[in-house]
Amino acid sequence: MSEATPVLLLPAALVDPAWIGADRIAELAASPCWTALARRTTVRTQAGSDGPPPHDPGHERWLHARLALPEGTSLAAAAAIADGVAGAAWRIDPVHLHVGRDHLVLTDPASLSPTREDAVALAAAIAPLLADEGLALEVGTPRRWYLRETDPARPLALRTRPLSGATGRNIDAWLPQGDDARRWRRIVNEIQMTWHALNEVLQATHEPAVNSVWIEGRCPVAAPGVELAAAVRVAAHGPGAGPLETALSDGTRLRIDDRLHEAQLAGDPAGWLAAWRCLEADTLAGIVRADGAWRDGARIVLAGDAGWREIEVAPRAGWRFWRRTDGVGLLAEPSATR
Repeated sequence: MSEATPVLLLPAALVDPAWIGADRIAELAASPCWTALARRTTVRTQAGSDGPPPHDPGHERWLHARLALPEGTSLAAAAAIADGVAGAAWRIDPVHLHVGRDHLVLTDPASLSPTREDAVALAAAIAPLLADEGLALEVGTPRRWYLRETDPARPLALRTRPLSGATGRNIDAWLPQGDDARRWRRIVNEIQMTWHALNEVLQATHEPAVNSVWIEGRCPVAAPGVELAAAVRVAAHGPGAGPLETALSDGTRLRIDDRLHEAQLAGDPAGWLAAWRCLEADTLAGIVRADGAWRDGARIVLAGDAGWREIEVAPRAGWRFWRRTDGVGLLAEPSATR
């Protein structure tokens, strides 16, 4: 297969059987479409967890490596270019935290619907306290905000975790670490207190209300050698916008289909199963038939909570009908990096 073979990235294709049900995973693996695809599949490479939990989502790890993003930067922060925000240092998103049994949980950001006016009002309310910290907030879109560092003597020293990994989980393990972790927690506490009264007005029309922020990675926009145009397109692609296609520098066409991931973030196993059935009917079946862009085969990246598996699917003319492959095993997340 050529280097330009189309690549299909499927975030949340590898899920915990306890969430979906091991019997349901077995049913999916035994479907005619997946069985035919598995027979033509070779595992090209895979990676499991990269250390103790929490783990960055597998698709983010794969994209970070494939797009050659520098260490410490965030793919999400590359959206600053698409949003026309010059000089952005950090991506910072408005979020809603709700109280779990004994901890705070990050609500799926797709459930938030702040207007532009809401976002501007929220940003203006915290502008003075950020200015005191040598920071300035700029609203790119109602859901995508950015921080600029206005005091060169006080840059934020943080190691952050991705919003997509923390969604639906206890945030304690996902909070920023580093020299300024305590400073950032204090800033966030002040933001939450400032917004409390304001949200009594905003929450009348928007539920749930924005009541905190999530900081994620440094912007990679000035880094040399980055697949910048692709990174920007991926970062700016909003939830529910449908599959995204973008070109990489070696001619590869990368297609990202987020339907499974959106169902996972929403905590909807029935929705995940429905999304898989749709994906099987409108995309995987086309790969099996070697239709259109898939006529010379495909590479599929199946990503999970921490790891990913990149498989190579031979074109129809190159497969051996008698070959047997473990279809269930292909849908199991690798347990360790290798």
